[in-house]
Amino acid sequence: MRLFELMSSGEIVRLPDSDVLPGIPLEFSPLVALLMPFNRVLIGSSFRESYEVWRWGKIGSAQWSEVAFCRNKPKAFDLGLLGKVFLTKESVNALRKGLLELLEPIGDHETTISVLQSIMRKRTAGSEKKSVLLRPYGNNLEGNIKDVTLETAYWGLRWSLHWNLSESLTRMKIWLSRAIDVLDPSFLSPPPMWFSLSKLPDDQVLREWEESGFVADQLRHFELSDSNPTVIKGSDMYLLRYIYRFKDVFEAQPLYTWLILNMPLWEDLRTKCLLSLSEVLLACWGFREAVEATDEMMLYGKSAREMGNLIVITQ
Repeated sequence: MRLFELMSSGEIVRLPDSDVLPGIPLEFSPLVALLMPFNRVLIGSSFRESYEVWRWGKIGSAQWSEVAFCRNKPKAFDLGLLGKVFLTKESVNALRKGLLELLEPIGDHETTISVLQSIMRKRTAGSEKKSVLLRPYGNNLEGNIKDVTLETAYWGLRWSLHWNLSESLTRMKIWLSRAIDVLDPSFLSPPPMWFSLSKLPDDQVLREWEESGFVADQLRHFELSDSNPTVIKGSDMYLLRYIYRFKDVFEAQPLYTWLILNMPLWEDLRTKCLLSLSEVLLACWGFREAVEATDEMMLYGKSAREMGNLIVITQ
């Protein structure tokens, strides 16, 4: 069991591993434990070998509560009259990494490979390539290096397939089939995006846009216009708004999405990839989702890194 201790600053320190922690119910089968003030402890264990489960409570007590962590988000624990205990976002990330490294990645490998291979074959249907095969990267394939783009595509698809995120899967397919040569994670980070349930985001975002060269009168156009999608041009950037209506949720409130692209990237997506305005945003969104899914799946450690190491063999 990996053992940590919480400091007053909200940071954690690693302690020597331990086989047993007295006062913890045996059925929890703890893999990670964080010692906290006031005799409290946070326990990390697994469900079905792939899902993280976190519980916290008082050592020796029969009452334990399940808690959920989010990546890059701090966490507070309310101890009533004793006050609150805080974990920094760095501590949350370290604890999750410590647990997930011991688990197997979620999702199905064969299904993911099948979907990814189908997309790649469609991309090369009009070329001289007969077929595109995916093979795990191994020592027997000398001279090949890890394909970051393929790895990102693999984990993005695997994440969406596992959680049955059909609309996310559609966005990733647009990215992979139409724009992966431009939106390539091996040299490009996802362009900035914002999401809101109102017609305009908060004032802080509006100030960021103004600092990027968009004037207030231009931004007011978003509030007055019902066109979908809508785009405005700044000094050296484009700002695109798309009102996204969920297909899988009945009577769901529309989601307002915004995307900023520099001039060269805009021109490549519009003229090289021949994407419509809505496809530009959906491709960038799918690209972002794949990168974020990859960052999450890489927490699973060695087994995930080896599984995602794929190369393309063209026959």
